[in-house]
Formats: sequence, C-alpha cells, structure tokens
Amino acid sequence: MDDDRMAVSGAERARRRGAAPARALLLGALASALGCPGPPEVPAVPPRRSGGAGVLPDCKGSGCSQAGALLAAARAFSDVRHDYLLDTSSAMVPGRGLSRSAAGVFSPVGLACAQPKAERAAPAGAGASLGSSGSAAPGAVAAAAPAIAAAPGAPVPAPGERAIDFRYVGIAVDSVLVGADVDLPAYFSAGGTLDRRRLRLVAMALVADEDPQFFDPTESVVPAPGGGCACGRATHFIGAVKRGAMVAYETDVTAGEAHGTAIGLFKARIEAGDRRVTMTSVGELAIEGVEGAPVAGAKGGQAFGALRLEVKKAVPLAYAIYPVADVCRFSLAEPEIAPLPLDLGVVPYGATGTAQALITNRAQVDIRVTHGERAVEVPAHGSAELTFSWTPEGETAGCERQTRRETFVVQPKDPASPVVPRERAVVVPLQVTTGMPTFSKHEPIATETGRSPDYGRASVDWTCPAGYVAEQCEPQLASCLSSTGSCNAEGYRLTAEATADGRGCAFRCTGPSSSIWGDHGCAYTATMVCRLGCK
Repeated sequence: MDDDRMAVSGAERARRRGAAPARALLLGALASALGCPGPPEVPAVPPRRSGGAGVLPDCKGSGCSQAGALLAAARAFSDVRHDYLLDTSSAMVPGRGLSRSAAGVFSPVGLACAQPKAERAAPAGAGASLGSSGSAAPGAVAAAAPAIAAAPGAPVPAPGERAIDFRYVGIAVDSVLVGADVDLPAYFSAGGTLDRRRLRLVAMALVADEDPQFFDPTESVVPAPGGGCACGRATHFIGAVKRGAMVAYETDVTAGEAHGTAIGLFKARIEAGDRRVTMTSVGELAIEGVEGAPVAGAKGGQAFGALRLEVKKAVPLAYAIYPVADVCRFSLAEPEIAPLPLDLGVVPYGATGTAQALITNRAQVDIRVTHGERAVEVPAHGSAELTFSWTPEGETAGCERQTRRETFVVQPKDPASPVVPRERAVVVPLQVTTGMPTFSKHEPIATETGRSPDYGRASVDWTCPAGYVAEQCEPQLASCLSSTGSCNAEGYRLTAEATADGRGCAFRCTGPSSSIWGDHGCAYTATMVCRLGCK
C-alpha cells in the first residue's frame, strides 16, 4: 500500500464524504405509494406542482437559455451512474424493500429488508479498534479525518458552501433519470398503460455526507437456495437520505407525440418557446457557466466551457438505494465513490492534473482497492483516498471539456474470505477543463507617413479567445518618425495595456501632426499572449 494513501476505520468516518453507486433514478411518485400493496410497475405521471413552477419565458429570455445550455451539458454526464429515489417530503423509510422490473422501474414491497447500523461513540480519548468481523467495535470513537485535497484549478467551496459529492445533468422520463437521452417510442412501449409521460431536463447536486449511513439486514432477509440471501420479492432497499438541490424543466408528452429521441423533442420545444415547458426547483441551486455550448474562437471544431453547480440551500432531496445482496452476510458490496464525476479542474494540454476520490467501503470485510500499480486497503465500513491522474491532449484554442473513464478493482483483503463476488471492477468518470496553455497573436501595425497621419490606424483592440485571459500586451520593433526613432519622445506616445476585464489588449499610438512641413508616423508589431483561464 502506498505510504501517501490514508485509510480510516468505520468509526473514523464522521465528517467524511459519501455517495451511492449505480445509475441515477428519480421516483418522486413512489413516495406516496410506499407500503401500499399492488402499486403499478410504471409510476403514474405526478401532478404539476402549484408552487415553485413558472412558465418558461420566450426563448430570448434567460430561462430558456439556461435550459438550452443544460441540454448541451447533458451528454457530458452520460457516464455518471447513480441509484436514487427523489423524495422532497422525506416520507420514505430507510430499509424498505423495492422490486426492480426488467425495464428498470422500481416498485415498493411490504417488507423492511435493512435497518440503519447503530454505532455508539466512546468517551473522548478512547482509541478506535476493530471487532472480529473487521467492522468498528461499538466503543470506537468517531475520529476526525482530513478533507480530500482539492484538484489544482478545481472550484473551492466558498465559506458557508457545502462540498458537492454528486453532480448530474440529464433527461428524465416520468420518475426515471435516463442519462443523456432515451428513445421515446421505445419507452412508451416498455410496459404499463399510461399514454402520457412527463419529460424532464434535470440539473441536480447532492452535498457531501458528514456521516455516511450503513445498514444491517432485518429478520426478513434469509439465505437464498442458490447462495446469497433474499428478502421476499425485493431486489433493492431504500438507503440513507441525501441533501441537495435541483432545477428541472418539465413538459408532458403523449404517445402520439413520441417520435425520435427525448432530447430532440425537448430541444424542439425549447427552441419554439413552447409554453408547455415549465420550470420547477427544489432547494436553491445556482448554475453558472455552460458545458457543451460552442465557444467563439475555437479552432478545429467546438470548444466547451465548464458547468458549475453550487448548492446555496440544501434540503432533503433523495434517498440512495442499494441491492439487497449488499446486506448478505458475505457480500462484497460495491464501495461508494465521492465526488462524482471526479473533476480535475483546469489542466492545460500536456500538463498533468490529479484529484482524489474518497472510497467508502460498505462491505463488512476489509478490502483492497487496486488502481494500476497503486493499492490501498480500506477497513470494513471505513474510508480511504485514491488518487487519479490525467494528462489531457488536444489542439483547441479555448476551454474544452473532456471526459474519460477510469477503473479500479476491489477484492477482499483476506484472499480466503468467502465473499461474493470475489472481486468488483468499479468505473469512475473523470472530467477536466483543458485547452492550449497559451494563445499568442502578432501583427504589424502602422500609420501612413505624412504631415497629418491617421493615428487611429495605429490603435487596435484585441480579445483573447473564450476561456483565456491576457498575460502579455507588448509593442515590439517600434519605430516612429522622431529624431531618435523613439515612439515615446517629441510628442509620440505608444502604449499597450490589458483591457479592464483582463480578457484582451488595447494598443494605442499617438503623435504630432503638421499642416506645413515634416513627415510623421509610427509603426510597431503588436504582441498579445493569453493564458488559459477557464473558470
């Protein structure tokens, strides 16, 4: 194990960050149905909220512009997978069983399959210890642990802000987040009798858990004939509550209107200023920047800006869901990863960016996490940091958003441990904002030679490409028709300054004029160097 990797026991997980694995699902309509027998496999379209919803303004308005930007950003989050139940009323019961259909729709069952694990804090000063099972002993103290190191260039939460464990932008049909897109006709034919669906464009962020919750099985969980365990017809159970904020653009679609892709239909309605598109919000989510929208000045194709989600007011928003197999006695549960996606910040082409992800072990056995040639051991219900590196490449003069997938392998620390499965391969989506380290421009500038030259021809204003800031504004090879050739004597003045916003250069040359005798004029080479400065 690398010396610079840190592992903490389950009792040392307080104030650490957690997240839930797998594909993201929104099941707001499930909240009122939990515990009721015979719910429909496909949840009914929920009624529109009377409060917090507004008609989307005309497409020239800021609301429509944001919706279009989120549509473009959705593809950058296609690799972000999570299982969540959306419930802003906190009406769900952690541990309640869920049945997942072949179409991926969850329905509640009448059994409690899991219960939150209770851990008692020891008196101050007591040391942490591990029980025979590898989990933290009841008397273990919850020790503080250092925060994850921020990636160079990554946004740092301002005072009072909460760190974000999970960011997501994508399309939802009814209660299910389907990623970047879905084929609408196929979704209408996937089962059920509904002829109307609710289409949503969702942007959501969940803040970091201060104390991740773990679960034990209930008496309803029994050994399964083929191995593992079972809890009636449940395949999953409701996990811990997650806090955050969300913005959603919504519209209803009938079976007759379901042609092509969901993202295509949504885009068409937004561009047409369709007043059936409304906006709702939960908590307070600030959305800055554009991820996926064209950037002016990009060479060789489309450049990308960075999307920033800031949770200004976090509210109970969702519940994590886990497979029932995770509470089996010898289950190698998939660890939680935070944050997702893992953002390495601003890293120019050719430079190497690094970031750390927090790996939380939800299994009841110690595990070994291997990523390339690096390995870290994580105690049962403990956490450890794993470092990921990336050297992006490209030729775009602008802020380009790149994504890729990294994989690490999880195995039991004790090779003889009878866990199922024997190992897991876990995918981590990485994101980076990148571009050419610098952008430079050189151009000869000159007035004509004459008694009263037009000095306006020697004044130019240049702007750096989008995502760059001016680093150098300099006139070179300057030559003016003074007695010494200087451009700062005998009435000549040559200046080069960064603009007030720092995104360009202003070059100015002035000098004398005469209506009777003598020639005047100035010439120089304007030089501007810009450095990558994506937000």
